[in-house]
Amino acid sequence: MHHRQVRDVMAADPMTVTPATPLKDVADILASRKVSAVPVLSIDGTLLGVVAGTDLAAKEQLRQDPDAPHWAQMSYRTRRAVATAETAGDLMRTHPVTVRADTTVAEAARLMDRHQASCLPVADERGKLLGIVGSRDLLRVL
Repeated sequence: MHHRQVRDVMAADPMTVTPATPLKDVADILASRKVSAVPVLSIDGTLLGVVAGTDLAAKEQLRQDPDAPHWAQMSYRTRRAVATAETAGDLMRTHPVTVRADTTVAEAARLMDRHQASCLPVADERGKLLGIVGSRDLLRVL
């Protein structure tokens, strides 16, 4: 039985941003490309983090109501940093869970579920971004 690999379903050459990209531009990319997250790359193309639409939504919620009970697990310093973030570098999730291109689709799905991730960057052994795989991509193999 042939097991489909992430390389078979990933979006190669995804839209990316740098840490200096304004969050408004990140939001525009997410909306116009209809994607759930965007990778943040260094100048040399190394994956630094990911900004998801849920991160932008949390920022807006924190800005409007920083003392809401559901934010209690976050320190004041973290809440303030998220609420005042202006760039992708300010808001990105660092050290995102990544997969290799030869990872099976089933294992990628398990990782997404385990880490509650909407997508997984696909990187090589040096951390260079090869693509991104989202839950919609995984559904294409069913």
